[in-house]
Amino acid sequence: MRAASLLALGLLLGCGGENGAAPPPAPAKAVVSSPSPATAPATPAVAPSGDVPSIDALPLASSFPNTPKGLQNGAFVPELARPDLRGGGEYRLSAHVGPTATEDATKVVVVGMVASWCGPCTASLPLLKSLREQHGDALEVVLVATDADAAGRQKEADKVAAAGLDAAVLDPSDEDLVAWMGARRNVPHFYIVNKVGEVLVQDRGFGSKVRKVMPKQVDYALRHPEYVQRRKPTPRAPTPSPG
Repeated sequence: MRAASLLALGLLLGCGGENGAAPPPAPAKAVVSSPSPATAPATPAVAPSGDVPSIDALPLASSFPNTPKGLQNGAFVPELARPDLRGGGEYRLSAHVGPTATEDATKVVVVGMVASWCGPCTASLPLLKSLREQHGDALEVVLVATDADAAGRQKEADKVAAAGLDAAVLDPSDEDLVAWMGARRNVPHFYIVNKVGEVLVQDRGFGSKVRKVMPKQVDYALRHPEYVQRRKPTPRAPTPSPG
């Protein structure tokens, strides 16, 4: 059963695992071990209790430098405490995942970096809506409007509302974008975050591959709220040349 579970996750990581971004320095009190994208293993396993990193709170966005690629799979997500352009008030990611979460029903958060001018971002809304309806309060969807101007960010919020998607649309700071995306600002960019606040897997773009694997990634994250340890694969022995 364990081998089958690990093989299943290897399939789920087909999109995000190939495109994992470089990690920021580990936040205080957290030790996150994530290999580079070129060596990312296909079979992560639930970490033994003694190997689980611990944090007191989600790290602040201001603690992350501007790296070339932003967050890597296995990192603890930066806090998002920003105005919600749809519902008003302040949205706090730490109320849903991580050690200070106050909403027990939420088990997984899909954090999406989007923009009003982005066609694939708009195309992703029906699938996100379907996932929210399927999983109810166990799944949170929060979108971060990355438009450079306030009018564009509000336009994105209006598009999400028109699509009928129950999701907060946040007005981010520059520090938020640096912490999450680094210097790479391509959208859409989705992060599947499990209950402990770990980036379990990422999806860039919204093509046929992402449409297929995202529901499976969310399902896996719902079944694995604990920290997932990534181990380097065992090198294969070279194949002898014929003759």
